[in-house]
Formats: sequence, structure tokens, C-alpha cells
Amino acid sequence: MNDEQKKKLLERLKKLMALSRSANEHEAASALEKAQALMREFSITEDDLDLADYGTTESPAVFIKPRQRLPIYAGMLSRVIESAFGASAIWDTDGREAKVIWIGPQSKTEIAAYSFTVLARLLQKKRSEYKFVALMRESSPGRREARADTYCEGWVAGVRSNIMPYQPSEKEKRLSDLFTRQKFPSLGKSDMRGAGLSASESSDAYSDGISDGRKTRLQAGMKGEKRSQIKETRYLEFGA
Repeated sequence: MNDEQKKKLLERLKKLMALSRSANEHEAASALEKAQALMREFSITEDDLDLADYGTTESPAVFIKPRQRLPIYAGMLSRVIESAFGASAIWDTDGREAKVIWIGPQSKTEIAAYSFTVLARLLQKKRSEYKFVALMRESSPGRREARADTYCEGWVAGVRSNIMPYQPSEKEKRLSDLFTRQKFPSLGKSDMRGAGLSASESSDAYSDGISDGRKTRLQAGMKGEKRSQIKETRYLEFGA
């Protein structure tokens, strides 16, 4: 059985399982019997049915180019999105274009990818403002970069303080791990880089970042919506 045939079979099974919950007892019993027979014939498990709703959605990496080390604040931002929406992130920096791959139920990966892209672009803008306006007193370009990175780490921490983490069930965790192992069997860890400043040197930049980050609100979209709602006091006008 090829992938297309398996996809059609799983769609048929999902429809039969939906019918098995019909208020009509005869219709429900008949649908369940057909579904069980097909599952036995083709060795389909309940996990296979659940995983049919899982998939991946890609978003641009925004912060880095291929084969560059990932700044810590970029990894922090992807974890914020993971926590908010219950989708997992994989950074792919080895291809022709660096990207983030979101894994989970398809509806959640689409929301996560959209939200990450909007927040990442906003953070890029905020970083530029902090680097070229607030930090002109720094004579060293390297130190300006380092302080801007520290500001970004604080900004993401500020955004994180506004969200209510999504709590996945044990079944969701198991299915996500299973799908990830099937889809990405050779998954490795991303190489990250820090800002390189001491705690005393970075405290004001980090505090500035937290203060600005707390102005940003990130909310999961209501059921049926295709996009999340993101609102930032000055810069974003998405949602309510």
C-alpha cells in the first residue's frame, strides 16, 4: 500500500469511526464492524488513526541563515510558541533555506507557524531599534550586538510572562513523540550561541527587553479560526 492509498484508507476509517458514534444503533454498529474489519485486514491501530491528523508546517527561521549558530533568544521564542499552542519545533539549518518545522495536530502547527513568524519579525524590528537608537553609546560594534542579543532574551522572557501554557494530555505527548520519531528518525540538537555578556553588563539590556516584551500579548485562536491572535501595544493590530 502506497502513501496515497493509506491516506484514503485512514480517511475512510475516520468517517466510519464517526458514524460508529451515531444515535442510530444499527448504523453505529455496522460502521464500527466495518472499521474493525478494515483495521484488522490492514493492521491499522488506533494510534495510526490519531496520527492521521498530525502533520508539519514550516515557517522561515527569520533570525539565521543556513548553517549559522542559533541565538539563544531564537530558541527561547520557539519554546514560548510550543508552550502556548502545544506544537513542537524543530530548527532546520542544514538546507538551502533555514526554517522552523512545527510538529503536531495540523491545526496547531498552522497557528504556531503563523504566530512564530509574526513575533520573530516583530522581535527583529525591536532588536534593530534597541541596537541603533538606545545603544549608540557603545563604541564597540561587537558589544552593541551582544547587548542587543541580551535585550532580545529579555523581550522573549517578557512575552512568556503573558501566556498561559497549554497543558497537553499524556496521550498527546505520546502521539507527538511517536510522530516525531517516525518523521524525523535522525533528529539532532541545534547549536546555539549566547550573547557573551556578564550578568552585571547585561542586566539593564535584559530589563529593557522584559519591559518591552510584556507589552506583547499572545493568545490562541478560538476554535475554527485559522490564525492566532497577537496584539502589541504599538506595533501589532492583529485580533482583539
